[in-house]
Amino acid sequence: MFFHRSESSSLRRALLALAAVICCFCSSPASADLGDAQKSISTKGEMPWTLKADKLESIDDGVIVEATGGVLLQRGDDYMKADFARYYTATNWIFVRGNVESRMGRDVLNAREAEFDLNSRTGWLKDGTIFIAGPHMYVSGQQVDKLFGDRYQFKDAKITMCDGDRPAWSVTADEASVELDGYATLKHTTLNILDMPIMDLPFMMLPAKTSRQSGLLMPDAGYSSLLGGFYAQPYFHVIDESRDLTFTATYMGRVGFMPSIEYRAHTREEDKTWLALDLLYDKHKFSRDSADRINGSDGKVNTNEERWWLRGMGEGFVGDSDWRYRYNLDVVSDQNYLSQFRSMYTGFNRSRDAMYDMFGRDIAEVDKNRVSEGFVYKDWDRFMVSLGFRYEQLPYLGHGNKHHSDDTTVQRIPLNAYLFKGRIIDDLPFEVQGEVSTAYEYRNKGVRGLRTEIHPELSLPMAIPGMSLILNGGLRQTWYNSNHYPLGSDKSTRGSGTKDRFIPEASATAFTQFSRVWDMADRKLEATDENVGQTRWVGLKHRVQPRITYGWIPSRDQAENPIFEEMDRIKPSQQMRFSVNNIFTAKKSTVKRTGSGYGYNETFSDPIRWELATGYDFEEASRKRYRDEFKRSPVMDTYSYLEFSPLDWMSLSSKMYISMYGHGVTRNDTALTLRNQRWGSWSISYDVRNKYYTYLDEMKRDKRQDMNMNKKSQRLLTNSFKFIVNKELDIYFRTEDDIISGHNLSWEGVIGYYHQCFHILGIVERDGREISYRALLQFPGMTF
Repeated sequence: MFFHRSESSSLRRALLALAAVICCFCSSPASADLGDAQKSISTKGEMPWTLKADKLESIDDGVIVEATGGVLLQRGDDYMKADFARYYTATNWIFVRGNVESRMGRDVLNAREAEFDLNSRTGWLKDGTIFIAGPHMYVSGQQVDKLFGDRYQFKDAKITMCDGDRPAWSVTADEASVELDGYATLKHTTLNILDMPIMDLPFMMLPAKTSRQSGLLMPDAGYSSLLGGFYAQPYFHVIDESRDLTFTATYMGRVGFMPSIEYRAHTREEDKTWLALDLLYDKHKFSRDSADRINGSDGKVNTNEERWWLRGMGEGFVGDSDWRYRYNLDVVSDQNYLSQFRSMYTGFNRSRDAMYDMFGRDIAEVDKNRVSEGFVYKDWDRFMVSLGFRYEQLPYLGHGNKHHSDDTTVQRIPLNAYLFKGRIIDDLPFEVQGEVSTAYEYRNKGVRGLRTEIHPELSLPMAIPGMSLILNGGLRQTWYNSNHYPLGSDKSTRGSGTKDRFIPEASATAFTQFSRVWDMADRKLEATDENVGQTRWVGLKHRVQPRITYGWIPSRDQAENPIFEEMDRIKPSQQMRFSVNNIFTAKKSTVKRTGSGYGYNETFSDPIRWELATGYDFEEASRKRYRDEFKRSPVMDTYSYLEFSPLDWMSLSSKMYISMYGHGVTRNDTALTLRNQRWGSWSISYDVRNKYYTYLDEMKRDKRQDMNMNKKSQRLLTNSFKFIVNKELDIYFRTEDDIISGHNLSWEGVIGYYHQCFHILGIVERDGREISYRALLQFPGMTF
């Protein structure tokens, strides 16, 4: 028979068991009708097969058993159908004829007639077709020979991945050898479009794989105004069932050859690794900013020819111990690499998506410093310790720019111990949490040394009539033991030697909730056939959650302490914040079919969530510095956050900060999406930032030159459209515009044709100075 090895064995055992049942009738005459009562026979066993036919007959004292009319051999989802079947008990040979159809596992076989040996699992078919479910491939031939194993030999073969009598594309061949979960090898082939011959080839190989196998992936090709014509060819290599490698060879006409390697592993549920490396020898170096094709106004050059990008993520257990690890790796050769190749097959966009999909973590944007960090840790019920590293890279250092010896970026080796929040004694309401950390802070130039901190916190949750109250108190004790490097290069002693600081902190939060429920059971649809799948709201609950928070951190002189991170300059703070959160929860009822008739499926969702907040900054109200230039503005921006999705086809989200001192909207992030299953979708987002957005933080700066009140305002508008022309054709367009300057920042257009057996994508994209064109041909489920 024409099945996988395991499937043939199952069928052989089933038919042998069937033969044993039939042999029970051997005492009957040479030709005997088994009777109406025996038109359905079930074999015994844990998973019996059932044979059904209009007529079952024993011939020659049980040597031959014939089944006629509506023949069906079935066990679970596996089956074999035919108009006629003849089974030879002595030789274990079977012959089937007429509308032969068999399904074992996922692969399906059809033939006009077939004959095969159940012992050797060899035989032949006439006008036979094999459907290989993995790549959705049909292989047919006038004469098909079943060889040992899962190998087939076809005469006058036809191979396609398309459904229908007239496939969109097919390959015909005089001879074809097919090995399931391997390759189809074709000789004297012709490529056909809609059954019309287009091109002849003497030899061709196509994948016939039903599981993960090594092979070529579909290439990526196109043209870029910066890179020239490009072609990327990936090769996928399976190491084992949980590890693989992808080698990609990319050639760019204006840049050169870029080899890449990507490694993935998922050996256990919580052990995952993703690593990738690109290498490039680039002759187009430049020593003048004006010659920079990526950013000609940043004052940076690039004189290196060896370019590369190493990135990755990992997490899991350290060996068989209870210790675990987690790391992010991101190091690049220069400041332009990620921007220049971001849309290539192995570029920033695809790598970022791959890591986020696998780990749920993100990496920095292309124009930010690259951060690599990791740690090993072990946790108990309420306690955890960790040891790690953090390396932050300035990509522009070296290669003609600022030398690495002048790098003031801090690198860190931290050791931390955490106590998670919980009660000190079960009978007391107090809860405690805390952190003890020590880190060696290193930089090539500037202050370096040891930083140690203890930060315990105590909280008291209380339930009082009508509300809940949480009181928090903590302290932060920090010690610095540092020196300035290069030694003696700074005549001042600021940041050097042994320093310390002690900062207490306190906060209080009071909150409550009240609600109302509207019962709309009279809107429930009648559970009938015409209402199956229809949904209506049958209830609505409105919760109001007012909250008031007070926080206090006193002023402490930290000017003589070194600065390794932002937390080394904790600013005084005394703020009161008021907020009201409105949550609307809808109860939905959907009519469904049940085993006994019709019923309802009830679900819940929050179509509206709206938070309003404001506050008062007591430190700003008493500020004395910079008053000649900046007025006191103690009332905090009014904050509004809205999620609005009352209908399946609409969703709105909006985050907005509004100044109480006439500075307008200081920040706005609003996005609206409208969608229709038939016609597509439209999304629009509007993002605003002005220089007053961080006003209160800027007023706490120690020095006027450290303030950044001259930053430019931003107003960005992003539109994306998806228009579904029909089930096979859609059009996508996205654009991002700077409203203030009136300039377009980027746009992308995609036309996609999605046939059942192939996809064609045409992509045009403009990003900054680059415009690129690419065409992609995809065969779903196929790996070459």
